[in-house]
Amino acid sequence: MKKHIIRRLFTAASMMLMTVVVSAQSASSAYFLEGFNQRYQLNPAFAPDRYVFAAIPGLSNIQVDFKSSVGLANFLYESKSKPGMLTTFMSPEIDSKTFLDGMPDKTRFNANLNMDLLALGIGGKRGFTTFNIKLKEQSQISIPKSMFGFMKAGMAQGNYLIEDLNVTSIAYLEASLTHSHKITDNLTIGLGLKFLDGAEYTDVSIDEIDARLSDESWKVKTNATINASIPAIQYTYKDDPDHAGRKTLEGTEEFEFSGESIPRSYGFAVDLGAEYDFKGLVDGLKVSASVTDLGFIKWDNLYTFRTDNKEYVEFNGFNNYKTGQDNDDAMDEISDDFKDMIKFYPETEGASKQITLDATFRVGAEYSLPMAKWISFGELITYKTGVWEYAESRTSICLSPCKWFDLTGNTTLSSMGSSMGLMLNLHPQGVNFFVAVDHLTADFNPQYVPLHEFGLDFSFGLNLAFGQKRN
Repeated sequence: MKKHIIRRLFTAASMMLMTVVVSAQSASSAYFLEGFNQRYQLNPAFAPDRYVFAAIPGLSNIQVDFKSSVGLANFLYESKSKPGMLTTFMSPEIDSKTFLDGMPDKTRFNANLNMDLLALGIGGKRGFTTFNIKLKEQSQISIPKSMFGFMKAGMAQGNYLIEDLNVTSIAYLEASLTHSHKITDNLTIGLGLKFLDGAEYTDVSIDEIDARLSDESWKVKTNATINASIPAIQYTYKDDPDHAGRKTLEGTEEFEFSGESIPRSYGFAVDLGAEYDFKGLVDGLKVSASVTDLGFIKWDNLYTFRTDNKEYVEFNGFNNYKTGQDNDDAMDEISDDFKDMIKFYPETEGASKQITLDATFRVGAEYSLPMAKWISFGELITYKTGVWEYAESRTSICLSPCKWFDLTGNTTLSSMGSSMGLMLNLHPQGVNFFVAVDHLTADFNPQYVPLHEFGLDFSFGLNLAFGQKRN
């Protein structure tokens, strides 16, 4: 079955990744809830509150995180010639100013999936050890406004410069061993060791598109690179009509198994954390800090493709897509135009490249009221590295009116704007169920498709927890 990598990447990049493919840890809203089993994923110094913890495969901890700086309303408009029907932003009915005024300087999409497949934890009086296997996947896209202006230009004369367009995707399995240990009555530290098995890595970087438009023709020169390591995928090529004897990347197809072993990619990461209880000095005050996913994956069987940016390529331009045209067909045509404009040539095959993971740093402080220990307030500062850096400040109020019931609400100020979060955590003996929404910022159409800037971080899980509560 054919899979066109250029088509997949640039269709997604050029249009609506409102339905973006889906790394995050566990829900950030749970950081101050001691009854939440997966808190060790946020800070390895934390541990479940009962002596034995076991995951229910496929249900233990599922988190999806979507963020987009645009929505459906940025790309689809009501047709003027056919009232009641929609048309794409590429229609000649929609003028460039109307379209571009509604676009941010950088259109960004971020999507993450975090799923526990297996987990088992056993604790004692002063320590707790947890083994975990999980799946992580994350995708990030960043598109400058100038790209959409270039697409919308049609055959207008002039020179255009588009810079810094990036598409990245990474997926891997993670096996971890985490231990939390109480050093003194006040200080607890934690360490997590992670072994990573890479499943897919793709990085498309377009540093520059230089386009010169005239009445006679379009001339385009592109400086771009694709790095990809995907087991069980082989690449297909076609002859370049402009350069005899040279091949350009056409797409991909599934690997035909015939006894060959599939190249694998492996990596390693660590989690570090600590918590200090100021009891005796300021009763009820705890401070904590952690860094998670500090590591790398060495991607083997890496293929690199580059453009030939030494000369300009003749290009017919983006077509005027018909008003009322099926939107899927319009996206296919946009994708085909991208492939005509940017030709990738194979550079290296079967190489290796070490990629650093996106690390997350957290600092938290929690204060429980002296007259009502079941009420506490917390402040959590989070910073995540990567192509799309992310920072947030989360202020929480936590309520634990009985030993098995927790509820927390919080407000967040972040580099993606402000939002609110909520989490319910039930943990009687034998079971732990939770549901959380860390972020929710969106307005939807009747089909529940986001119309404008969108953010959703949702998680839920069902686990087993045995034994009495640990001290």
